[in-house]
Amino acid sequence: MQSSQKEIAEITKSVEHDQFIYRPLDQERREIRLVQLSRELLVANNGKSVPSLRMHHASFDGEYLPLYTALSYTWGTGLEGVALIEYEEMPAREVQVSTNLLDALCHFARLSDQTLETVRRVFWIDQLCINQKNKGEKNHQVGMMTEIFAQAKMTNVWLGSRQATLSCEVVKKYDQDVSRIREVESNDPELQYEHSSASQEVDRILIELLKDDWKQLHALADFCKHPWFERAWVVQEVATSSNVIVYWEGGKCEWSSFQNLWLLSFWLIKRIIRAKDHHKLAAAHRLARIYSTLHMTVYQSLIPPRTYPLIELIKNMLICGKTRATLPEDLIYSNMGIASDKDTCGIAVDYKKHYTDIFTDAALQFLKTLGAQALAWSCQRTKINDSPLLPSWVPNLRLQFSFMVIHPMLPHHSDLSSKLFSAAGNSNFEYTVDGSRENLSIRTSYVDRVVKVEPFYCLTEHLVSAGSITPHSQAWLADYGRFFDFAVDRVPTRYDDSIRQEMYWRIPIADHYLDLDTNSKRRAGLEVKEWYMAILQPDDSLSASAISMSTRYNDNLSMKHHVAFVTATGYIGLGGWETVEGDEVHLVQGSDLPFLLRKTYGHYQLVSQAYVHGIMDGELIHDNTEFWWLGIH
Repeated sequence: MQSSQKEIAEITKSVEHDQFIYRPLDQERREIRLVQLSRELLVANNGKSVPSLRMHHASFDGEYLPLYTALSYTWGTGLEGVALIEYEEMPAREVQVSTNLLDALCHFARLSDQTLETVRRVFWIDQLCINQKNKGEKNHQVGMMTEIFAQAKMTNVWLGSRQATLSCEVVKKYDQDVSRIREVESNDPELQYEHSSASQEVDRILIELLKDDWKQLHALADFCKHPWFERAWVVQEVATSSNVIVYWEGGKCEWSSFQNLWLLSFWLIKRIIRAKDHHKLAAAHRLARIYSTLHMTVYQSLIPPRTYPLIELIKNMLICGKTRATLPEDLIYSNMGIASDKDTCGIAVDYKKHYTDIFTDAALQFLKTLGAQALAWSCQRTKINDSPLLPSWVPNLRLQFSFMVIHPMLPHHSDLSSKLFSAAGNSNFEYTVDGSRENLSIRTSYVDRVVKVEPFYCLTEHLVSAGSITPHSQAWLADYGRFFDFAVDRVPTRYDDSIRQEMYWRIPIADHYLDLDTNSKRRAGLEVKEWYMAILQPDDSLSASAISMSTRYNDNLSMKHHVAFVTATGYIGLGGWETVEGDEVHLVQGSDLPFLLRKTYGHYQLVSQAYVHGIMDGELIHDNTEFWWLGIH
């Protein structure tokens, strides 16, 4: 319902333009604020719509808690919108809101929806219902977030007014496809590809999808680029809500539909891989984008809250990547409400503290819980240059973490090394942190100094989108070969002939691979050499088997971005993208993997994990090997 311009002129005369003043919440009664959205939209002088709301207090400890809807959305940048709020007995006042929230309020004011009528359009909206300038109140309300979303009648997700690329019909069709597959699976719980009529029926459904739904796959991939899917708070909000509905301009669907889209993308990728369908690699690439985008929110939301400790949840966030928050500290706080050790993790919600102190609190918990493995999570790309406020051993959760020799595959895959390597033997990790919490001391044994670095881009994304792997990978591996030849010629006594032949196929994959049958990492054997040899064959002579093997080798290339390096005495290895000449290779006491450290101004900085061929199984550890205390800043 839209008011006339004459009515608006009369209404706006009574609006107070003083600063909006919040009445304090009674924290002992666990009070929150709620807003009731009017269906009547006002119109400002600039022609923009102005939603009207009434604000009141409610208590979780009171006799009556009204039904309400929690709103999940992205704030965006800037407060360019305006809403009118009547707060109890106070006259209406203008309150600035973000553009995306303004769009959401206008959408839900206009929307004729029975579910909204059930709760009388009463909302809990963090931007309005929390006094953002009062850090004490903010600490208290953020601590109640899990209960706020759990007690809500429903949670409405707003994806914005620019997400019209996906129609409700497409969503419903994918829901139906998942239902069909689940029905087939229910008749054959031990579904085995190519070994039953049920599996063949599933395969037929998936083939139809890949054949007919190219435009829909494009639309879905674009839809999943929405920044809401990268919000740090999404997992907690969705996991604790009993009923989640996703809205966008022109459409809506249940959250279960996105769970189905996530599952369906996984099934389709699996079908392409198992069928060795060389011509569907481009589709697999789009599906992988959909799957990876939805993975963090969907997978985590399926896990009951309080299942995993805080450190595990933070690790999962780093593994999935692309997690965003307006305030850096929210990257930690957003996980606390669903952590099993919320009350004992040693970290409390406190917006009065600088985010660097919160990140340092998390780093100390990492060290306490993970030991030497904690250092791997502290290696972020470009951190040394871009984060002068943080010591290099403190994870900067705002940045992508760096090269890991054994990359964690899935959330809750806690053991990075899985004991595949034992570079430092069976030593125990020791560390101390000084009173300033800036300097970490660990025991290391110096190995060598990096004298040559060669960057190589892993072309996986480009190769898959092009629909072909072999020619590009051949060129890429040829560059590796020239670098290895240079290194071997530089110090020919470091590796004997048998090792030289093996390092060509072992080093690019850091001497391990993912076993698809057991979904675990294994040390590379001669079967991996066959994959390597297949990738070197001319593209036009590849059999289906050779294509499958070359794809397997390409998929196990260690990271998207890494560098190869050679040391002063001829060791060859892989390190993070930020590795430079002069960095030092060290064995860290208690760590299965070596690390690259950088000496600057009398102390060391943590650079990245490393794979160094020939020292990964404790070859340098002897009875007289000494580990010396070394300071990391």
